[in-house]
Amino acid sequence: MTVSISITLDDELGEELNAAVAGSNRSAFVAEAIRGHLDRRAVAAAAAWHASLDGEDAAVFADFNAAW
Repeated sequence: MTVSISITLDDELGEELNAAVAGSNRSAFVAEAIRGHLDRRAVAAAAAWHASLDGEDAAVFADFNAAW
């Protein structure tokens, strides 16, 4: 599925984007940045969930991780 979005960048961010893209595919560059952001959010959510474990769940998780 392809989704089209329209955003307005302030002058400074627009200049930074143009410099970072340096003549390559701007859409691919922005897509990569979005994917990176979503990956970081997923990792943070998983870490928060792991930290919330207690009791038997925490023990099972610790045993599982000990094997790694």
